[in-house]
Amino acid sequence: MPTVLGHRIMLTSRELPSRWLNPIADLPIKLPPMMSKSGYPVTQRELEPIFPKPLIQQELNTGRRYFPIPDAVKEAYLDWRPTPLIRATRLEEVLETPARLYFKFEGGSPSGSYESNTAVPQAHYIHETGSKMIVTGGAGGLWVMAVGHAAARFGLKARIYSVRQPGTDRAWGDGAAKVWDVDIEASPSRRTRVGRHRLESLGADSGSIAVALAEAYEEATVREEVKFAMPTLLNFTALHQSVIGQEAAKQLAAVESGPNSVIGAIGAGSHFAGLVAPFVKSRIAGGDVRLTAVEEASTPSLSRGVYAYDAADSEGLMPSVQMYTVGRDYNPPGVLNGSMRYHGVAPVVSALFRERHIEAVSHSQVEAYSAGLIFTRAQGIILSPSSMYTVKEVIEQAMRCKTENRESVILFSITPSVETERSVYDPLLEGTMQNRRIEESQLSRSLAHIREQQQK
Repeated sequence: MPTVLGHRIMLTSRELPSRWLNPIADLPIKLPPMMSKSGYPVTQRELEPIFPKPLIQQELNTGRRYFPIPDAVKEAYLDWRPTPLIRATRLEEVLETPARLYFKFEGGSPSGSYESNTAVPQAHYIHETGSKMIVTGGAGGLWVMAVGHAAARFGLKARIYSVRQPGTDRAWGDGAAKVWDVDIEASPSRRTRVGRHRLESLGADSGSIAVALAEAYEEATVREEVKFAMPTLLNFTALHQSVIGQEAAKQLAAVESGPNSVIGAIGAGSHFAGLVAPFVKSRIAGGDVRLTAVEEASTPSLSRGVYAYDAADSEGLMPSVQMYTVGRDYNPPGVLNGSMRYHGVAPVVSALFRERHIEAVSHSQVEAYSAGLIFTRAQGIILSPSSMYTVKEVIEQAMRCKTENRESVILFSITPSVETERSVYDPLLEGTMQNRRIEESQLSRSLAHIREQQQK
């Protein structure tokens, strides 16, 4: 049974989930299959050179509701899981809201974020195949630390293509890479065909998560001794993140009848899918729980994207999935939160949005950081940028409860900032932060290209 200690609700190690929960199995529709470049559904054989077989089965077997968590992964999870659920009473007091606010704190992992929830099982399965190296792409230190720790735990080497810091030869997360002895490449790089072409055509500052993933995927396709790891988007990454939602549901049930609202920021959406996973079945059955995905205003994949097949990477090397996307050709403005500049949203989240079981809102970075500062000064936790977007919507909903004199139980998840030399709030406090507008002409071209592809 959960233990309530003041404002914290704790689970014991014995209450760590033993299975991952697959929210796709609860959908009222069949999820469209992953498609190969040949135009046919992807087979397990096609994916085996890139991913370990268990991950492929988790990806393709969408009708299965539960997958067992391997003992080696559970042992690793126990280093930081179960994580606490905390009531944000001081924030409630600051806002003078009748809403009750509960946040799942995901900052105790080796990476300081939820990224480790999927990095660890992917490294485990890669180790089980006999492969010696992970290759992946990303946009910053959290994924670098998550992969570095996971690779070290299972005796693997790691190479990460990470988005280049503007105007430099350094990759985001290069400091974390040194800690974990990770080979890091500033993307776009000269190591791959994709990177060299990008550098020559668009320049060194044209990187994105999609470009970094394309570089990593290219390397995985030509080197038999390595396997590719994916930080988000794919079904198995959403599956692994379900430990967050499962724990939260059990903890919240100890003090409340259930959440009225669940809120999470999305880049590609796997963390959000994991948080809402236990509540999807009830929502589809007609329950009144509100599920809200928060986007960065400059990359409104759900709000303004099209529901179409698109690749996860910038070059279309990877298989395509049906999702809401602004198009892999779209190069979003350089907001500080790189992880929310991704062009597409996980198939399960996209399907839920299409069926109107979740809603999407967008916030710009000045408003999000300002909300984050309110949370920090109330609760004493300096937030990661993505968590600020979550908190912005939490505050919006909590203030509506105040206006309407209405009670509500709001559940959300946060991770702390891992910055040490500078505060993540410095650009806001110094007055240098600006909202970045959507590049309308570029977005229009990208969406037009997606629609043309659909018609072929």
